[in-house]
Parts: sequence; C-alpha cells; structure tokens
Amino acid sequence: MKRRKELWSPFLTIEKGLLIIGIFILILISMAIVYKNSIYSYDNYSQVYPNAGLEFFYYLYCVGVNPFLFILLMLLIPNLMAYDFLNIHQNHATYMIETRISKKQYYNNIFIKNIIMTAIIIFIIQIGILLTVHFFYAPIHFNSMTYPQDYYSMTQIFCQNEIINLILFIASTSIGYAIISSLIFSLQMFVTNKYIYRCCGVIFGILLVLIPALIQGFLPIPDFAFLLQINNVVAIGMENVRANPFGFTNLFLYFISSFIYLLISLGCFHILHRWREKYD
Repeated sequence: MKRRKELWSPFLTIEKGLLIIGIFILILISMAIVYKNSIYSYDNYSQVYPNAGLEFFYYLYCVGVNPFLFILLMLLIPNLMAYDFLNIHQNHATYMIETRISKKQYYNNIFIKNIIMTAIIIFIIQIGILLTVHFFYAPIHFNSMTYPQDYYSMTQIFCQNEIINLILFIASTSIGYAIISSLIFSLQMFVTNKYIYRCCGVIFGILLVLIPALIQGFLPIPDFAFLLQINNVVAIGMENVRANPFGFTNLFLYFISSFIYLLISLGCFHILHRWREKYD
C-alpha cells in the first residue's frame, strides 16, 4: 500500500487539480461560443426538436467543425501524468524507486496509471459537459426518433436506445483519449524538452487529424488510412473525413482503430523503456 501511494503522490497535487479546473472553464467558454454560432441557439429550436440537448452534446465532439473541445483535451492529457514523469526523470528523482522495484516495473506502473487517470478525468469532464448542456442550454431527453437520411446530427451512434448509446459514447471516448494519452506518454523519447512537451498534445492532435489524408496516397490500399482517423477513437460516429469504405459498424470501427493506436503506443513505450535503460 505504501509503495502504491509513493507511485501516485508525485502526480496528485493541488496544481494538477487547478489545471483540470482551468481547462474545464475554457471548455465551458468554448461551449458558449459554439452554441451561440450554431443552429441550436435558434429560437424555440429545443421545443421543436426534443433531442436538441443530446444533439448539441454530440455536436461538440465534431473535430472538424468544433475543434475547441478536442484541442483543449489534447492540451490537458500530456499534463495529467506524462509531463510530471518526464520532469521527475530529468531531475533524477526516481533513482530510489527504480532501484527498489526495478525500472521496468516502475515504468509499467506509471504507464498504466496514466491510462487510468486520463480515462477517469475525461469521463468526469464529459459528465460535467453533459450536465452543463442539460441545465444551461437544452434539456437532455431520451426520445428515440427516426432520422432522415443525411441528417446533420444523429444521437443513435451505436444503437436506437439513447441511454445505452450515451453511456457507450462517453465510455468509449474516455478510453479513446486514454489510449491517445498513452501514445503521447510514449513519445517522450522524441520530445525531451519538458516545456515543449507540455503543449505537444495539441501539435500531435493536429498531426493525427492530418496524417491519414496525407499518407493515403502512399499506402498499397489507400482506404486503410481511414482506420487511422483520430475521430474513430475520440469521437466515433460524429464526423468522418470521408465515407466509411469498409462498411463497419461504428462500434467495430472504434475497436479496430483503438487497437491500432494501442499497438503503436505499446511499441513506442517499449522503445522508450529500452532507450532509457541503455542511455540513462
């Protein structure tokens, strides 16, 4: 128990709590801006469309239309644990822990804790966003409806049951950001300046949006680039750069893309660990 507490304590600070609150305040400001400039602010819109609250909640996740939420969360996730891990490493403050439990076990513990902490924080933030939408913008109702083809917004991403769909979306998005957080964590071998690393999430997030479009012409099967779209992991069903070429369901597409990103993350983490064992 004492060892577990020692591994957590450097990452659970008042400053970390203030950072999370600050990011959430910026998210609330961005929500107000998006709402004011969207169709959801039209007079009586929520009375005419009972699902307006849910539609607006999902609309916030459209990376191409509303990049604010995505950018702010990508700014947050490197600073939850990964930045502190890099800072502690550069200050040589982990020598005693690494000596006692081995570098490999220490790295594995922090890697897993980073995933867990990110998933929990993103989940809490999403619940906060949902409650804000419900109380300040449009009430959240669970009224299943038949959407016309090419309707601009849908709330039945996984199934027709709106409640189950919402739970799956929030859970999958939290896990998706946790996977991306693990990948950013593993990139510390390439980004060693801790001040640049603080903001690398935003830069990396933009690259993840652009890379699939840039590399598809170089792939033997160009459609494989579709599986690398970041939307598939952190905003499944909300927005695709182009139509799904494989005909996968949203849930199956989420699992495939998440698995690919997780494999890349584990590979980078293994390289990071081997690199530091060799040169530290």
